[in-house]
Amino acid sequence: MSPHPALPLVLLALGHASALFAQGDSARTTIGGYGEVHYTNDTGPGTPGEVNVERIVLYLGHSFSDRIAFRSELELEDARIEGGADGGELALEQAYLDYRVGESTFIRTGLVLIPVGIINETHEPPTFNGVARPLFERDLIPATWREVGIGVAGTASTSAGLTYRVYLVNGLTADGFSGKTGIRGGRQGGQKATFANPSITGRLEWARPGLRVGSSFWYGGSAAQDSVLGEGTFDAPVALASGDVRYDIGPWAFRGVLAWIGIADAGAINSRDSTDVAERLWGGYVEGAVNLLRFLAPASSQRVNLFGRYERYDTHAKVPPGTVRVTAYDRSLTTIGLGYKPLWNVVFKADYQIRRDAGDLDEGETVALGVGYQF
Repeated sequence: MSPHPALPLVLLALGHASALFAQGDSARTTIGGYGEVHYTNDTGPGTPGEVNVERIVLYLGHSFSDRIAFRSELELEDARIEGGADGGELALEQAYLDYRVGESTFIRTGLVLIPVGIINETHEPPTFNGVARPLFERDLIPATWREVGIGVAGTASTSAGLTYRVYLVNGLTADGFSGKTGIRGGRQGGQKATFANPSITGRLEWARPGLRVGSSFWYGGSAAQDSVLGEGTFDAPVALASGDVRYDIGPWAFRGVLAWIGIADAGAINSRDSTDVAERLWGGYVEGAVNLLRFLAPASSQRVNLFGRYERYDTHAKVPPGTVRVTAYDRSLTTIGLGYKPLWNVVFKADYQIRRDAGDLDEGETVALGVGYQF
């Protein structure tokens, strides 16, 4: 969900809102949601396809007044949760209060989405190309990434198109880090999260018609008062910096993201946990798309997007002394596909993905089909 501060009703910016129930002059309740179903088939003789209800998300918001509003999302993944079975997750994706303290400035507190990259904040199926979200924004930027904290969101300059978000949140925990998945396992997600290592994260974004450029950061410790790693606020620090750009011109759309992560005490983490965490992780992707209907049926409001995306990321870019670098963690993915949007908030997708790595260990091709919606 985009937390653009110039729009008090965040979900209206993404078209989430489906119903507003008036409760006096300023109080109102908003409901909405999104979901997606995937079919995937890893190519190869005798390889069966798989169908999965990837997720369904329900949004509930309430504006108590012109100044105070509540926003929340509840997500169910993999259709169901069953005791003792693998798969399935029911989790809060976000739940926070906004308090407007100025014309375009908000104090935000609760479970918030970390403002890093493109997908983490804006990940409804009609907003991105491809059946699945880019794997770079899962394995390097650990989307969906949310933590508990407090911060400020606002517009620095309306005329210049500058917006910002800065949060103080609970930190990551190093005991969840690994060489293959980087910092992903260190997210706490609001579940009895330790605040031993508060972290700061933020984003500055510049927007012009057809163009949006953003930069994001994260910094904080991950020791969680472990005696081996240290009990200081910034012990076992994790630093992340990223930049992204989106550019639309006529029927064409382009986007790209770069990110770098540093884990200063990776060697100590590996000694404690017998794992293979890297000191440096990096990656990114570039993507281009064209709406074919702009040429075939210029008056149509529907879209048929042909796209291509190239991802490259390495969660073992640099390892500490004593840790063996795994070349298979240097991964590249090429995806081409089509997306048909009969309406702006409904999409039917198909794509073909080629996966390669420097170690030739986890390679393959996947055909995927999907349907997604938001309301």
